[in-house]
Amino acid sequence: MRVAGIFILGACLAACASPEPKPKKHRPKEFFAESEYGVKASPRIIAKAVSNMPRGGGRDQVGKPYQVRGKWYYPKEEPGYARTGKASWYGSAFHGRLTANGEVYDMNHLSAAHPTMPLPSYARVTNLANGNSVIVRVNDRGPYASDRVIDLSQRAADMLDYKHHGTTNVKVEYVGRAPLEGRDDEFLLASFRSGSDPIGQPASGVMIAMAGPTPTAPLPGARPMPAMMTNPAMPVAMQPGSGEGVLQPPVPQMPGAVGEGDPVLPAIGPIVTEKPAILFGVARARGLNGGSTLAGYADERVASANSVQAHAYASVLTPSAVSDAWKKLGVETSATQGAEYIDAGFFNDKAEADRIAAALVPYGKVQRTKVPTENGELYGITIAGSSDALLQAAWAAGATDAFVVRPE
Repeated sequence: MRVAGIFILGACLAACASPEPKPKKHRPKEFFAESEYGVKASPRIIAKAVSNMPRGGGRDQVGKPYQVRGKWYYPKEEPGYARTGKASWYGSAFHGRLTANGEVYDMNHLSAAHPTMPLPSYARVTNLANGNSVIVRVNDRGPYASDRVIDLSQRAADMLDYKHHGTTNVKVEYVGRAPLEGRDDEFLLASFRSGSDPIGQPASGVMIAMAGPTPTAPLPGARPMPAMMTNPAMPVAMQPGSGEGVLQPPVPQMPGAVGEGDPVLPAIGPIVTEKPAILFGVARARGLNGGSTLAGYADERVASANSVQAHAYASVLTPSAVSDAWKKLGVETSATQGAEYIDAGFFNDKAEADRIAAALVPYGKVQRTKVPTENGELYGITIAGSSDALLQAAWAAGATDAFVVRPE
């Protein structure tokens, strides 16, 4: 009896001492294993709860050729660019982190990542499954899967109606360079076209402001109606043989014959105003009369890049915020595993590559590659570490085309 009691007591103690199974952690769609790349995710500079993410403030760049997973990519501006392929999307895992050109990723903004387009720029993306189409702001690099041509924000995937499918077949068309300011939400939303709308027409329910006169040629055999009647008070005439009073239609007094080539405006319509002095991708003309526009704004963009970035991030990217993010990363390494790294680019000058690599050693593990070419050797630099803070350090060290590589 005593032996049986001791056995039961030992079994109970062993059961109490055994560890309880830990619940599985919820991993977002964009989770990537540290074991594959050997680096941790960057600290989130801006909290997920912030609803009003800063816009713009990044860097205008095309970039140098780079290599990811053995494949070379050649960034360039390519007017007339059009490709078809798979589109994926990314959301909360990157919300509040820096994009490849230094803007803050907002999953609720109509933005995208593309391997080679200039940053920032605009591209029209059409879902080939339903015809939905929208212009997005390209401000990030990726995706790097073989069958994907673009990676859209969560909001863009919602509007193209493929968020729940993960990927879809799309057509991507390059539109042009985008301004650094980044306040283009209204323009991007107005660019949406539903697949059920006629081709070339704005989406149903989208109101488009009239930017100038839109003359309409008269239809053959149709007489245009004047905007004002010459005699608004018309008497009531009695039709012959009828006892009811009927208003007879007025006979308009035509001011003159309308030629076939003369423009005819509707009787009711918007007030015609002068065209605005700025369109997307075109700088506002300063000191010019009327609504003249400039052909480009590259000089203005380059001159104001640093000041715009400082203004946009002044309230969020403070030294204390960056420091707190680093400290938080050290405490939550198990919860923020990732696979991001910085591609600092390839350099012709070995001395320059060595100098930049040495400057970045304190920030993370620096890896160098040497690629032989017909014109000599190229020296590549990649750095594993905290991507957001490291990206800014790479720019400061002279790697002006450095960007974050976020694997699939």
